[in-house]
Amino acid sequence: MEREYPPLLIAVLICVMLTGTAIAYGLLMDRGAPPPKQPTLPPAPTATPGTPVTTGVPVPVAARSFSISVTPATATARPGDTVRFTLRLHPESGFSAPVQIKVSATALGGVYRDNHDLGTVTPPYPPLTYEVVAPDLPPLVSTATVDATVTATGGGTVRTEQVQLVIRR
Repeated sequence: MEREYPPLLIAVLICVMLTGTAIAYGLLMDRGAPPPKQPTLPPAPTATPGTPVTTGVPVPVAARSFSISVTPATATARPGDTVRFTLRLHPESGFSAPVQIKVSATALGGVYRDNHDLGTVTPPYPPLTYEVVAPDLPPLVSTATVDATVTATGGGTVRTEQVQLVIRR
């Protein structure tokens, strides 16, 4: 009498045999492959006196950047008062690109919004003054805080500074 095997067992055995054959083929084919090429290095540079040598090793360079400061950082005024803010740009590591200055302000949960482009400053970066007239407050509001962000963009660098103006009746 002939013994019958379940079809699932036959399918599993076939899969195991095919997987083993594929692994053996991959291993045998890898043995006949040439070894991977090693990268060839250029000949060492020679220098004459007074001539810099290029080694291919990166030399760290201080990033040219800038920082900003705004004074006062917080001011208190009555509606209609004028407040003068002064922005100073501090170049670092030889930074000398033009820098564009913008101010965006919000108050009263976003009900009040104001945006200003203060222009572009160039070296030697003189202090930039900006005068703000405190807006009137809505009825039944005795105090409001205006949160402003000063954004300075130049030479691939962006810097921001936060400023507050508290308006009280």
